[in-house]
Amino acid sequence: MKNRKFKAYLWLALPLVLVLLAFVLVTHRPKNYAPLRIADQSQISVYLSNYLMPTVYNNSQLDDPFEVVITEEGLNDIIARWRQPVKFNSITFTDPQAILTQSQIILMATAKTRFANPILTVRITPAINSFSQLNAHVDSVSLGTAGITTLAKSMGNKAFTDWLAFTGTEPNNIVAQVCRSLLNDEPFDPVFKVGDKSLRICKIKLEKKKITALLLPLPDAPRPASKIKPD
Repeated sequence: MKNRKFKAYLWLALPLVLVLLAFVLVTHRPKNYAPLRIADQSQISVYLSNYLMPTVYNNSQLDDPFEVVITEEGLNDIIARWRQPVKFNSITFTDPQAILTQSQIILMATAKTRFANPILTVRITPAINSFSQLNAHVDSVSLGTAGITTLAKSMGNKAFTDWLAFTGTEPNNIVAQVCRSLLNDEPFDPVFKVGDKSLRICKIKLEKKKITALLLPLPDAPRPASKIKPD
């Protein structure tokens, strides 16, 4: 009789233990999450306006390959000024942060829900393949320490499809191409326009607290870079 009671209590307690464990995993706060908070988000980033954009624009006029270095501090100054909060279904995302390591770009944000405010972490490894195409591979997505990569990509694909239909965005739009790369590992030609110039990303080098991109100005018709090979 005692054994049966013990087993009954065990089966009753097990769901509660699992729920508590899931709650602990999801609500875990990473130690390196320290987002930059900007009082006036309407003010444009000085790093973007005074350094990054002038560097890219001025060098693009010379028709020679050039490097652009984006620091972790500067990147966070830019993304902290994005219009917040961002809503997705019943989840509100706030306080974004980027961490640059020697192998990954780590994006983090607070996911505010009805029951908890876990930290969403997305780990990305960008790489240029032998065809001069860029792929932004998502290594993992997690809430706290709970992995949700498959679920996140599934939800992301649905939201992306809805966004394309709602906005009428062309499939070859650079933003759409980046989204497909993140969601489905689809490499794309990393060509974008600055003013009247088209630029190709030829190389990407990740380091601690900075990322270096080698850019090549292109003629009117974008073409793969033949003289510059990826690392």
